Amino acid sequence: MSACHNQDWSFPDYKYTTVYFPYQAPVRTLVLGKDIYDNTLDNAHKCKIMATMGGVYNNNVDRILHIEVDNSLCDNLKFDDASGDDVIAMPSNYYTLSSDKQLVIPADSIVGGIEVQLTDAFFADPRSIKNTFVIPVRITSVENADSILSGKSSMDNPDPRVAADWTIVPKNYILYGVKYVNPWNGSYLRRGVDDVKGNGGNSSLDTTIVYHQEYTVDDEVVTAKTLSMDEVSIVLKTVNKGDATEMPFELRIKVDDSGKCTVSNPDSAGYTITGSGDFVENGDSWGGEKHDVMHLKYNVDFGTTTHSFTDTLVIRDRNVKMETFTPYVVGN
Repeated sequence: MSACHNQDWSFPDYKYTTVYFPYQAPVRTLVLGKDIYDNTLDNAHKCKIMATMGGVYNNNVDRILHIEVDNSLCDNLKFDDASGDDVIAMPSNYYTLSSDKQLVIPADSIVGGIEVQLTDAFFADPRSIKNTFVIPVRITSVENADSILSGKSSMDNPDPRVAADWTIVPKNYILYGVKYVNPWNGSYLRRGVDDVKGNGGNSSLDTTIVYHQEYTVDDEVVTAKTLSMDEVSIVLKTVNKGDATEMPFELRIKVDDSGKCTVSNPDSAGYTITGSGDFVENGDSWGGEKHDVMHLKYNVDFGTTTHSFTDTLVIRDRNVKMETFTPYVVGN
């Protein structure tokens, strides 16, 4: 009696190999500080522009893509639609690429990249916290591959950024958006106490509000948004005794190198906030794991009442997701 077994599957490669950028308009958010994902590159102020290839099941040689920065790809361009912000080619002093401008897809892989080193000038620009800058790159030639996915069009001068100009859209360019979030950006679970006092001796407005669920994971979720390398904004709300009208307010929290926090209000606010606190790594827990925490004590003077808050903010996640944008060509 003999046993039967299946042979290994074997498929021939395609006749031609090709290289291309899989996304034409991705947005890379550098996550500074800690994350559940490996963000070693981010903390080194680096990112990587990636390309891929097709036509083989197993890649056995290095494919070398020669690239160039083409700032004209940003001409007359906005993010997503006519009302979007202008797309700005990242200034050359904000980043560096390797001097040989080669993007390598190594043997044993079908993807490869070229590192981008961001400079202090990028992080000093207040526009770098939102979709503003892109690094516009074209593939100009390739070694050890048959072709570049350059698209097909019946027009004499098709715009690579306008899909309607093409029967097969080109993938030989990328508008690589880059922005960053600072180490305190994220979604937090908030618990604490709001001790309310009526101003001018009006004790009828005195009250205490406690906000804390049985389980930390069920606490109120608030969002800290990056304002600069060392400052975040958190929008909260409260009420006065006997009045259900919600009063929104915004915290501006600056964090120094030792984790000390200074709490204040925006310049245009109709209220005054003063306070301080600490950011402590692994200082709290939920879900059976240690998490970073921000302990804050601050006063908000609304005029009729002063609210004295004692807040514990436990990080839930960094509030960053995969993002792309739609290039909108003005006048098209």
